[in-house]
Amino acid sequence: MVDLHTYVPMIDAILSASNPDEVTPKRIRKALQELFGINLDTHRKEVNQLIIQRFEESKQRPRYLITKEELRRKDEALASKLQTAAKRAKSSKSSSVKKKKKRSNNDANSNPNALNLRKVMISEPLSGFLGETSLPRTQIVKLVWDYIKDHNLQNPDDRREILCDDRMKPIFGEKMTMFTLNKILSKYLSNSEEIGVKKSPSSPEDKLNFPEASEATE
Repeated sequence: MVDLHTYVPMIDAILSASNPDEVTPKRIRKALQELFGINLDTHRKEVNQLIIQRFEESKQRPRYLITKEELRRKDEALASKLQTAAKRAKSSKSSSVKKKKKRSNNDANSNPNALNLRKVMISEPLSGFLGETSLPRTQIVKLVWDYIKDHNLQNPDDRREILCDDRMKPIFGEKMTMFTLNKILSKYLSNSEEIGVKKSPSSPEDKLNFPEASEATE
């Protein structure tokens, strides 16, 4: 059974860096799926309810003006928490795989959530940027975010926006957001059995509003 609270730190991170008038449960859910390489479709209602709950709680928290240096330290602390949470999730899944070693190969092929443990192929120019040709999806996202943090590429006036440097521009363009990051990365990633298979385009995301109760079932 999926422990949805494992993803609370990432939900809070996305909410804290997003425009409340634009962010939606559906967009956050899709970002979680791409970031962790999991399939949350069967838990859509519960995930949306959790996102709405975190959104409502965030509005109750007092807001303070802080310096850019304090914001940078908070970002680093949050990144460390997210990395720890990801490692715990990975460790838990690894233990489960060891206990079911005889069925591991079949499970990896049939279980969508195994994607965050399985390596994917990385095509150019992303492979040149990372210096790797295959990595787990979660590790790819982490390396890109580490690069963004190390080179201070977040827009100081809008932390949701990443201002790409010369190394990143051939892959990500002039600028991007945390939502478009995962979408762009997916263009350069493929499972070995997917090579040569053209992916069908995804449908446009629907606009949702947090106050509406109907979101919990979208």
